[in-house]
Amino acid sequence: MKYRILLDLNDQLFTAVDVNNSNNFGNGTTIEKAITNLKNNKAA
Repeated sequence: MKYRILLDLNDQLFTAVDVNNSNNFGNGTTIEKAITNLKNNKAA
């Protein structure tokens, strides 16, 4: 899976977004947590 990482500077929250489906994403306080949440949401 290819993804891109975004950082919300106001909330200090990372977001990992699937490059093929922007509706598939995961958030987390670390990049690793955001990627894990993205992979867990893959079926959505």
